[in-house]
Amino acid sequence: MKLLRAAALCGAVLLVSTAAFAQNLSLRAPAWAQSLVAADIIPTTGGRAALAADGIDMSVRVTLAPTRGGVARVIRYDLRGEDGRVFLRRFTGHPSTGWWLWGGDAPYISTLTAVQRTEIANLARAAGGVVGSLGGDTEVCSAGEQAYIELAVAGRSTSIARTCVQNTDAGGRLALRLSEIAGSRTEEELAAAAVNELMEADRAFAALAQSDGVPAAFAQYAASDALIVTSREIISGRDGVVQAYAGWPAAARLEWAPETARVSARGDMGWTWGNSVHTAADGTRTTGRYVSVWARDYEGNWRYAFDAPIR
Repeated sequence: MKLLRAAALCGAVLLVSTAAFAQNLSLRAPAWAQSLVAADIIPTTGGRAALAADGIDMSVRVTLAPTRGGVARVIRYDLRGEDGRVFLRRFTGHPSTGWWLWGGDAPYISTLTAVQRTEIANLARAAGGVVGSLGGDTEVCSAGEQAYIELAVAGRSTSIARTCVQNTDAGGRLALRLSEIAGSRTEEELAAAAVNELMEADRAFAALAQSDGVPAAFAQYAASDALIVTSREIISGRDGVVQAYAGWPAAARLEWAPETARVSARGDMGWTWGNSVHTAADGTRTTGRYVSVWARDYEGNWRYAFDAPIR
């Protein structure tokens, strides 16, 4: 946490002399939000200390943390012309013990529809006229969330703090709507999102095998220290995978589909299993099953660390 705060402070020093609309609002963050915001503004992970930037028409960053612990989130919305995107970082922990980044270092990115872009624009403009904080340190927020909201709208920037975010003012409505769009608000939603992401990764892996060939797919999705175990051999490392599949017959095919998945509580490892069909060069078909163990890389992408076919 100390390193994250130091990174945020270094970035702030470089930006403190810029124009008012581009000021580093993260400097104003309340103590509970500082480490969370810092995790979003480290440049190497796609963050940005000052919300305003060239080419961005509107930007909002909402930092949310449950007062009793659970899932905290940093949600940044950037509008570039007709392209509106949400960048989501997720954390687990408790305000008293600190927060752990859930998943990979890179944010989870989703694109908003035209209707959602209009909705967020209206909410952001309404919230832009709100200043200061609501609620004090002694306010009771039973099973609720704290929020720190940063906005850069129409050349003007401001920040809002809410000790107990509610749907009763412009800032609260903006924070809650972005939270709803981003998802992963509870432990249950976080687990469901992780399973969906991993299943989609396995399906994309299978689709690549059909479009670009089995050797290309297994090389691209392999972790650097990947291990493939079959009844005949053990293949170790991405280089070993490339070498092992170099002799794959051009006419042979391997098709598969995942049936289910599970993901760890930290969101950085998981497994899938599913059904497969191997079609040899002579047309002989062999059905089977497989188990794959996955790990996220530093960019947040799922890569298989272990793969085993089951005949």
